[in-house]
Amino acid sequence: MSFCGWLKIFKRRKHAAVGSEESDERTSSAAKSGGAGRKKTPGSGSSDRTADNGGGAERNAKNSAGTDEVKVKNGDESDVDDDFWATPVEEAKADENDEGNPRNKTALKPGHSLMDWIRYGNSGVDLAGTGGRVRPVQHTELATHNKPGDVWMAIRGKVYNVTSYLDFHPGGVDELMRGAGKDATKLFDEVHAWVNYESLLAKCYIGPLRSTGVLKLVPEEPETTSKSPSSSMPPPSPVFLKPPSSGNPSVIVTPSTPAVAPKVLSATSVVSSSSEDSAIKLSPVVPRFDWIQKTAEVTFIFYTKALCNPAVVVEFVNNLEFNVRIFLEGNVLHRYQFQVTNNLQWPCTVRQSLEAGKVELVFNKLLPTLWTNYGQMEHDQIENYPMELHEYDVATRIEITHDSCALLLRPKNNSILQVTPIGHHLSISGTVADGQVVTRSYTPVPPAAVPTDCPPTFIPLLVKTYPLGALSKHLTRPVPLATSLQILQPSGNFSLAKLKHHNRIALLAAGSGITPMLALLSYLLERSSNKMESICLLYFNKTEADIWCREMLDNLCTKDKRLTVKHFLSDVESPTTVQPPPRSAKSPGPDDSRPSTSTTVAGSADEDGGSRRPKATATAGFERGRISLAIVQQLTNVDSPLAASFVCLCGPKPFNELACQHLEQAGHSMSYVHSFQG
Repeated sequence: MSFCGWLKIFKRRKHAAVGSEESDERTSSAAKSGGAGRKKTPGSGSSDRTADNGGGAERNAKNSAGTDEVKVKNGDESDVDDDFWATPVEEAKADENDEGNPRNKTALKPGHSLMDWIRYGNSGVDLAGTGGRVRPVQHTELATHNKPGDVWMAIRGKVYNVTSYLDFHPGGVDELMRGAGKDATKLFDEVHAWVNYESLLAKCYIGPLRSTGVLKLVPEEPETTSKSPSSSMPPPSPVFLKPPSSGNPSVIVTPSTPAVAPKVLSATSVVSSSSEDSAIKLSPVVPRFDWIQKTAEVTFIFYTKALCNPAVVVEFVNNLEFNVRIFLEGNVLHRYQFQVTNNLQWPCTVRQSLEAGKVELVFNKLLPTLWTNYGQMEHDQIENYPMELHEYDVATRIEITHDSCALLLRPKNNSILQVTPIGHHLSISGTVADGQVVTRSYTPVPPAAVPTDCPPTFIPLLVKTYPLGALSKHLTRPVPLATSLQILQPSGNFSLAKLKHHNRIALLAAGSGITPMLALLSYLLERSSNKMESICLLYFNKTEADIWCREMLDNLCTKDKRLTVKHFLSDVESPTTVQPPPRSAKSPGPDDSRPSTSTTVAGSADEDGGSRRPKATATAGFERGRISLAIVQQLTNVDSPLAASFVCLCGPKPFNELACQHLEQAGHSMSYVHSFQG
């Protein structure tokens, strides 16, 4: 990014923070650090990269001796300051990513936060402009609505009137106008495919996108084909052309040609075809209800489908009434309202059998006795449901590293119990010190990942604090604890069905990108159908002090030999010979159960361009460096113990992009890669 580009961002932030001394100071310090990071000394051999706004990077890739530096210039809660990518990225590509990065947010006008948009949608205003009617839209009609005061766009076959949403879009009006008057599915997938747009734009829905075509029932004969009028032979079968490839640009495939079987990792790693998964997705899911009881408890059961992985919200009204909302794929909500015959105790316990698709709500009875019936239930199904907000406070804050905390979020009236699907995240909004409403995405972790007991209604989070992170500093402040946080229902695009036929899986995580992997690890290790052969977790951090949930991961490795965890550190000195640490009460010996690997660890350049604390020295149990092709090739080599047929990865955007590049170079099928984003 050029100096003019940086100056433009500086002015925009300064304008958005008029009257706020804290905001001005924050912007000024960001400008100074950004300037320091761009200094170049003649003959310098360091490579300097600057990450702006959550991964949309300004990177000055200088001829490097192997060291990199990353700086965070704004308060986004992404892992952009975790320097894990190994090779320089061209500045032109970095600038391009900066413009199209979903985290490259603009300063919104007052009263235009996500919460304000939800309130506006629930105010009764006709945002679609159709009077509540759903009607089909032709491509020609869609193309006429492409002006700032009249903007329609289509996403995955659905047309929305986004005119009212322009000023609420975090990426700015110009970014949204790129999809005006056309099918914007490709643009949407490139920027933020994980966003639950169907809920966000539910009140803007106009109708399905329709195409008009001409169907010829009698095929025309080619001019070069001669056919006698008296001939009774049928016309020749049509020939289907395969798209040209670099290897054989003129391959012709007829309908009788058998399909080439995909190359699999090994005979024991069976990979399913996409047709099976597509057929499953086409069949609608209508949960089936049942109930069972014991003398002291009653269980309400909802059967969805195998690997459905739904979001569940239970709302307690009183001892005789409660509501259940089950969010399924395709933006379908099933809502249940219960009135029971006898008093129940709150909270309940939610149990899920993901393989069977079963959700159980277990309530203790206030008076132990057997019921003759459970009472009454009303059920309705809602498609394209609007977003709903719940208010939470930070109830518990525990420091786990030098710059991160474990948090327990408690619902305001403690009457909401929310279950987040594996691999999905929550959008959390809070009013920060300068009065601005900031929204970021966080992935809840299993209760076992936090160092304290977690009540059923609480949401456990691991949050990293960024020096300029407005919301992360607000959430993790020690006094007073943050209150009145607005949380949306879970969203995401991860499907457990993708892993159904894979029993060798690799997980690549960088920094706080470990959060979606923790729940996924627990599920995979407990999976009973197509049991796992091996799971390898490659965890990238700067220093040993940055590692999250190390004790939990070590215990899982000790308990289950199918799991291998390898740690990679980037910001430590690398001695020529690594000496084992001295034996002490805090130093594990050869008889300890903690798994270890033998390696050294690479160092990196100073992030501040000046004095800093001494670097740590490499110790046994860690490998050196950042994500690289050599590391990824261990996952694709069938002779390697880390070989995997499916890969999940999560980290800063540059880390994800580089990991995908290396996987493709190593010959791994990109159909069997999932990148968590949020």
